[in-house]
Amino acid sequence: MILTKICDTEVTVVKLIHYGDTNFMGRLHGGDMLSFLAEAGMLSARKVTRGLTLLASLDDVEFRKPVNLGDMVEIRAETLHKGNTSVEVSMRAIVMGEEVVSASGSYVKVDDLLRPIRIIEDIDVSPSYQKRVEEALERRAKRLKQLKGDMRFNVQDPTSGLRYRVTTSLHVSPDMTYDGRIISAGKLMKLMDDMGGTLGLKLIGYTRYDDDTSDTVVTVAVRNLSFYSPVRLNDIVTIRAGITYVGKTSMEAVINVIREDPGFNVTENVSTAYFSYVRVGRDGKPRRMPEYTPSSPEEKQAYSEAVSRRDMQRKRT
Repeated sequence: MILTKICDTEVTVVKLIHYGDTNFMGRLHGGDMLSFLAEAGMLSARKVTRGLTLLASLDDVEFRKPVNLGDMVEIRAETLHKGNTSVEVSMRAIVMGEEVVSASGSYVKVDDLLRPIRIIEDIDVSPSYQKRVEEALERRAKRLKQLKGDMRFNVQDPTSGLRYRVTTSLHVSPDMTYDGRIISAGKLMKLMDDMGGTLGLKLIGYTRYDDDTSDTVVTVAVRNLSFYSPVRLNDIVTIRAGITYVGKTSMEAVINVIREDPGFNVTENVSTAYFSYVRVGRDGKPRRMPEYTPSSPEEKQAYSEAVSRRDMQRKRT
């Protein structure tokens, strides 16, 4: 018989938004908010796992209201369910008592070789949270159903054939990692968001931040974000972003991350996700996107799939 200890999993992290966290309009970068959520979620998860824990997936993230320079943000994370090797965590960002962003995700406990291992601890969930626990389990079941085969080895470029696309590569240095070994999921998601935002700025013809007529794009949602392979120190990471959809005031970009381990000649798919952005003017109001009509077979396919995702999201809400 294995004795387990009941543990409280609620964590609150307070962030004061500084100038360096915001764009030229004084809004918090979406990538920074993703990083805040991921780090708070990990703190909650580690209260249960008591060991090295990695973010495996982040369910749909909704940015309801902007967070501005000088705001004090409370990130509240709580583990709602413990499985054999993973936990389900709920995360919320709150400003002045109002929820501005919500997310949920799965974290996996791993050993020194980054293999999933059993979680011994138990958790104490209030009976009043039963509905939230059931919702977390529904999200988990849906997430597992969506995973097709071993995505880790699918290194095809999802941006190939798209008219608007950008690519960047970088070396994973110690300051990007949790513990000198594994890249911080929060920092990686910020990089992904930055790439999507850069692509959006190219689309709207952004020139420079001190141009009083310049608009910008802001993150409003993240979909289907799962991590198939951990990124290690000294890996070479390539981030590929391509526009899949352009609407009246919004756009969607597919963001794909590939890791290369030069020492062992290994190339793996780390993540493929969909980031949505809205174009806004200096007054903070949505502005019309440039006209866009998919032309190549790849663009038409990507556009059709993006419309399907949007329709499914509307049905859920």
